[in-house]
Amino acid sequence: MLLLAGALGCRSHQAEDLQTKPEQEYFSLKQYFTQQIDSFMQDSGRISLMKVVSMNQHSDTVWMPMTRQNLMAVFQPFMAMDIDRPAFRGVYQIESFEDSLTGKITIIYTSQGAVTKPYQIYLQVNPSHTIHSIYVKSMTDNFLYHTSKQLLYQAGKSVEIITYEHMQLFAPRRIYVRVLFAPQA
Repeated sequence: MLLLAGALGCRSHQAEDLQTKPEQEYFSLKQYFTQQIDSFMQDSGRISLMKVVSMNQHSDTVWMPMTRQNLMAVFQPFMAMDIDRPAFRGVYQIESFEDSLTGKITIIYTSQGAVTKPYQIYLQVNPSHTIHSIYVKSMTDNFLYHTSKQLLYQAGKSVEIITYEHMQLFAPRRIYVRVLFAPQA
């Protein structure tokens, strides 16, 4: 959180000096989404979840009640990609820049290692210092297996998860999941 607060006051720069500090902390996805779940639960009687799942051109839609369990399932892919752990200290390069038109600040964490998951995290922060969106990209690529996972959270509006998997000798599989936070009818 300290890095996020510090980066919010910065203009375009590369935060290389922050990488060398052993006490460096990254933005905690797990903590942020736990707070989001608590916030959504306060509005649980007024909001429902609409989940659309598409796999290889076939689609299905389901409405789900706003429960802690359902929200945990929706946000679990993000929480699993949390890099705010001691093992990840100094593993990610951190850059930030401000959009002069909107005033939004984007903070980018990029892995410096080939096998680190996630590969990149983008945090887009509003001028009011609240999260606008979070984008996480993870991938694995080797001789037998290629996978790519992209997660996008538009704060308070939607979650999108795009997964692409291809194993040698098998047809590729593409899964698209979109969850919308919608007012109850």
